[in-house]
Amino acid sequence: MELKRQVNGLSESAVILLAMALLAACVPPETEQPLDQVTVKLKWVHQAQFAGMYVAAEKGFYKDQNLEVNLVPFSFEEPTLESVVEGKAVFGVKSASEIVQARAEGLPVRAFAVIYQDSPLCCYSLKGSGITSPQDFPGRTVGLKPGQITIAYQVMLNKLGIDRNTITEVPIGYGVEELIGGTTDVSTGFSINEPHQVIEAGYEVNIMLFADYGVKVYDDVLFATEDTINNNPELVERFLRATLAGWRYAIQHEDEAVDMVLEYATDRTRTHEAYVLRQSIPLIHTGGSPIGWMERERWVHTHDVLLEAGAIEKGIDVDEVFTMQFLTQIYGHME
Repeated sequence: MELKRQVNGLSESAVILLAMALLAACVPPETEQPLDQVTVKLKWVHQAQFAGMYVAAEKGFYKDQNLEVNLVPFSFEEPTLESVVEGKAVFGVKSASEIVQARAEGLPVRAFAVIYQDSPLCCYSLKGSGITSPQDFPGRTVGLKPGQITIAYQVMLNKLGIDRNTITEVPIGYGVEELIGGTTDVSTGFSINEPHQVIEAGYEVNIMLFADYGVKVYDDVLFATEDTINNNPELVERFLRATLAGWRYAIQHEDEAVDMVLEYATDRTRTHEAYVLRQSIPLIHTGGSPIGWMERERWVHTHDVLLEAGAIEKGIDVDEVFTMQFLTQIYGHME
């Protein structure tokens, strides 16, 4: 029988195995890179309005981008814009009109993507009232929430040539008690939220989106400070890639997305959050452009809406309000 060659008393095969073991021992073990800690300040409480972010966190899309993201709900004590400007949060979510107003006030913030292509801002009424459009408002009582809703309402009436003096307007809170109780004939709110509260109370509801009457503004805008965008663009792009992936997954897997929403919105019902997501999807994924995409013309429209309503005193450079830098990196240039 043929004998194997010996090397210093070891067979050739043993020498090869020993060499491989020694080589492996010389290679330093791989160390897992620590995740970048990022805080995001939302524009409202935890709910399916932000489903894409919850999905990105729970499905590991943020981790795939080497991020650990802390999603913090809005609070009146620490408002979203101020939290981002003061460095308490890296990213924030606000409406397009609020971003334009912030720029007009000199705050160094800039939008880098939008979630809602059409805003869910709306008026809503009880089905039995017969109020189905703003032309039915004269002689009725309309409940107005403060802030961006009132601005959009005013511009809508201006566009339709409806005199506000023919309408009784009263301030309302964040619920639907005024409409159900008869204090108002019409209330303002968000189509993804308050109308379902009316439905849960046992009533049918009419919804009138401001977007259907010429006030087409973005909502749930992702923004950061100029400093973050200019000095840490790679972080912005990683965050946006994961967030967009989260929204694509949420839209394709609604039931699973609602499960993840309820991990955050622990005080909400599944029925309500499913409604919020279902009503949100057509406003987010309109089919006209990719999720997150922005058009300059829409920002100009938002700027002009605010100027018309007196919400900003003078015009500003719209091109300073938003940047397409990251969306074009992700999707490419679109004509």
